[in-house]
Amino acid sequence: MTIYPVIMCGGSGTRLWPVSTSRTPKQFVNMVSGESLFRQTVRRVAQADDGLSLADPVIISNARYLGLVEQQLADAGVTPLAILLEPCARNTAAVAAVAAEFISRIDPDGLVLLLPADHFIGNPSAFRKSVADAVEVAQVGRIVTFGISPSGPETGFGYIKAGEAIGASAFIVDAFREKPDQATALSYLADGSYSWNAGIFLFPASLMQAELHAHAPDVMEGAAAALDATDTNATVLHLNEMLFAQIRSISIDYAVMEHTQKAAVVGPISCAWSDVGTWPAFGELHLEAKETGPILIDSKNCIVHTDDNTLVAALGVEDLVIAVHDGAVLVMPKSRAQDVKLVIEALKARGRSDLL
Repeated sequence: MTIYPVIMCGGSGTRLWPVSTSRTPKQFVNMVSGESLFRQTVRRVAQADDGLSLADPVIISNARYLGLVEQQLADAGVTPLAILLEPCARNTAAVAAVAAEFISRIDPDGLVLLLPADHFIGNPSAFRKSVADAVEVAQVGRIVTFGISPSGPETGFGYIKAGEAIGASAFIVDAFREKPDQATALSYLADGSYSWNAGIFLFPASLMQAELHAHAPDVMEGAAAALDATDTNATVLHLNEMLFAQIRSISIDYAVMEHTQKAAVVGPISCAWSDVGTWPAFGELHLEAKETGPILIDSKNCIVHTDDNTLVAALGVEDLVIAVHDGAVLVMPKSRAQDVKLVIEALKARGRSDLL
């Protein structure tokens, strides 16, 4: 049974402004390890000699990023099975529906590995091992999600509660939990049956179609209609704009995963995962070279990221984020990392689309 990696890379990642913008979002920027997260993701699901039967990847992205996608695929030496372009953002349920419909037309028995392009995984072999573990579970009719072993009481992630064991590292999902407060997160860690929800899925294309028809039929029907009206003879497919735009914007978690009786979780996985969703998360991964990085004097717990032409010196400060890119500077306490959206709103109000 062939696994079809479907890489979602249409988001804008504005919480990492000013480096990540709607023009060059974080998945395409060389922010971690000198390589973009998109290229890392593509390489992570490339064919290898570990027994996984992986097809060439399918890329689903926003139409505005076609040039970035094609260039970075070429840089990675990867030829995609297809590039599907969304005319507008419609959240992850629409992406899952398009992926399931597209793959089922190619291979009715195919498995879809649906994964974001903007996550960092420091141990790819551990991740691929978890995919191999998940294949057997998916084959018998499960939508498998991947649970990350929590390293602390994180309040910025959703959690998955594992129920009955159905394999060596696989469990029926007992519950999905929204982002908790600190006390609740601590209780999840003490419980021991919770893992972080990474938003990565493995499922039979036909099963996802059936579950969408059952729980969000309008989304599934809209995705199928958009594909029906799209020229699918080329490698690059521009999804029909009028029909795709009519699809309801809803996440796959809300549309399917919180309702289905077919959910399973593999994990908890220790693969050095990060969603690189905020500047503090980025700071946990990034180490500046002392010779070329910022000058920090009597400063503690600061995250400093600059472009190649700017030197930052920080004197006597603590717990700050200082990010400089292309003429824009962000300075904030690390505790305000979720509030970068306020800067984005202020820039929109000023008409500074050039910085967005």
